[in-house]
Amino acid sequence: MSRHIALILAGGYATRLRPLTYTRPKPMLPILDKPLLDYILDTVYRSNPELVYISLRYLSDHIISHISSTWSSELRRTKYLVEEKPLGDAGPINLIKKLDNIDKTLVVFNGDIFTNIDLLKVLDFHKKCGGVATIVLTRVSGDLSKYGVAEIDEKYRITKFIEKPRIEGVGLVNAGIYIFEPEALELLPSRDDKPLKISIHLIPKLIEKFDVYAYIHLGYWYDIGTPEDYLKANFTALEEYCKDADLCIKGECEGSIEPPCFINERAKIGRDSEIGPYTVILQDVNVGSSVKISNSIVMSGAVISRGTYIKNSIIGERVYIGKWVRIEDNVVIGDYTYIADYVYIPKNVRVGPHREVEKNLTEGEILP
Repeated sequence: MSRHIALILAGGYATRLRPLTYTRPKPMLPILDKPLLDYILDTVYRSNPELVYISLRYLSDHIISHISSTWSSELRRTKYLVEEKPLGDAGPINLIKKLDNIDKTLVVFNGDIFTNIDLLKVLDFHKKCGGVATIVLTRVSGDLSKYGVAEIDEKYRITKFIEKPRIEGVGLVNAGIYIFEPEALELLPSRDDKPLKISIHLIPKLIEKFDVYAYIHLGYWYDIGTPEDYLKANFTALEEYCKDADLCIKGECEGSIEPPCFINERAKIGRDSEIGPYTVILQDVNVGSSVKISNSIVMSGAVISRGTYIKNSIIGERVYIGKWVRIEDNVVIGDYTYIADYVYIPKNVRVGPHREVEKNLTEGEILP
């Protein structure tokens, strides 16, 4: 068994996920009934690291409180790195070097990834290859401009790495999971005047000087950086964890449900309502009669009144939605917002937390 430590990067602002991240850090967004962070911690702890560092900044108290209450048995091998200013995803590595030094293999795991990767298999691959670094890649298709794209040879060595190329197609992209040996980290600049990026300030130098290997992950993988990808991650979770409907549909229901769905045991679904497919209803949600919800997430404590229609949208915590409201595609409603009766919310609208919406909105409108 390899000796290693781990770093989870959980300090980002997540501006593209606003308004959901005005009131919570991105790793605390729920996938089904638990925060994304719990899936990441489970993956990392199961790899049996000697120590896990968690890099924090934005709303760090939310994460510290959650870990203290939910992962108390792991606190002995958990350390927090609270950044005073944004350091980039490579900056926390330098912070560890200053505080504790790094004299063993380091696993770095982005805090916004939902995946079924097995880190033990990655570590075993890394050890057998014998390189100073291994980067997990996954295959995606479409617009590649938001990823780092890699090319590899027949021995899985990375021969070329381009950060955010303006191309479309199918490519092997950086999955935000890395294995570094201590000598690899010697190439990381030590400055802290500007944020440092692993993909810009470290990977190109490593490829130029050493053998850097690619582990190709064939399972599911999502960077939940946008509402659309966050929805997709939850839909994949429904397919993975809710194949048996009895395990996931537990609430008090007088309506009809089309799987796959997740309905918390403390949720209530009113008479003649239609829920699903691909719908997540979390705890203490109260859905009235004759409501239709599909391809959506409704977070804890929300109230959905009679006759409302919701499609392909995200409803935040403790949102109140009045009667006969219509919410169309790709709408995001922030926490604690009030939507009056008969309001129409068209496509691509964003409504911030603690707002009152008493009239129809226009397509693409943003109420921060």
